[in-house]
Amino acid sequence: MQTTTREIRPSSRDAGRLRNHFNIDKKRRTNQHFQPHAHYHPFYEFFYLMKGHCRFFLHGASVELNAGDLLIIPPGQYHYNVYEKEPIHDRFALYFDDHVLTKDLREQLPLFAEADASAAIFHVSKDVRPIVQDYFEHMLSYYREASSFGDVMLSYMFPAFLLYLSRHVYEPELKETAPVTAAMQDAVKYIHENYAENITLEGAAASAGLAPTYFSRKFKEIVGTGFRDYLTFVRLREAASLLRKTHLPISEVARRCGFNSSNYFGDAFRSAYGMPPRQYRQSEDEVFMLSQQDGNPKVSL
Repeated sequence: MQTTTREIRPSSRDAGRLRNHFNIDKKRRTNQHFQPHAHYHPFYEFFYLMKGHCRFFLHGASVELNAGDLLIIPPGQYHYNVYEKEPIHDRFALYFDDHVLTKDLREQLPLFAEADASAAIFHVSKDVRPIVQDYFEHMLSYYREASSFGDVMLSYMFPAFLLYLSRHVYEPELKETAPVTAAMQDAVKYIHENYAENITLEGAAASAGLAPTYFSRKFKEIVGTGFRDYLTFVRLREAASLLRKTHLPISEVARRCGFNSSNYFGDAFRSAYGMPPRQYRQSEDEVFMLSQQDGNPKVSL
């Protein structure tokens, strides 16, 4: 496996990626395909592997996918993947946001109960894979049509697809986690529980029971980015949540999320989210006000 330091950032393709809250694509990859950086999306991603084998890295966990596996990645969870073992890999990726999930639909989708907080993996048995693939192919065709008729068809087909999945997928047995990977998961947990404090690499290494130099190297290899970059990612994500949900002063948001300098916080936030914290809060407030004016959200694809 090729190893390098990856910077965590929003996917550069996210701007305008969803059309009517939805997107779908189909790709063929080879073992030479390499993602230069870990990334995250502000919406859900369904990754369905039709052929081949790949490995996803999500918050310090390493997840193997084989043909017939479906990975649900919730908004805001960084990830990257590598393709292994076989020369050719075929996959579908489906993206959507909360607007397509009505309350009634959610109540019928137990798979989302797990995927809301962290990524969840499911397996599609061989006997229903042709039906699942037909759903993907038809949704891709209607999406590429880019017409009002295609959008209406998607608005009916996508909920039906989710309901079908909920009846015909199951959780595979997870393989035992390697000791070093388990240590990285301990370190990631330590960061999430202590991001507001003055965390050091040495302290995180101690939480994983590893020497700092070895810890730093394995953290980059397994988690997908450097310790300091990951800590900043967690702090900025928590800051974005506080900006959306509270009216705390910007300086207080920075302090609660572990930033000693408001100026550094502002620069880091702008780099990650494309706008300063104050503008981000205002844009989120405008979205909330519009949603209140519209009343109950409608399913729109």
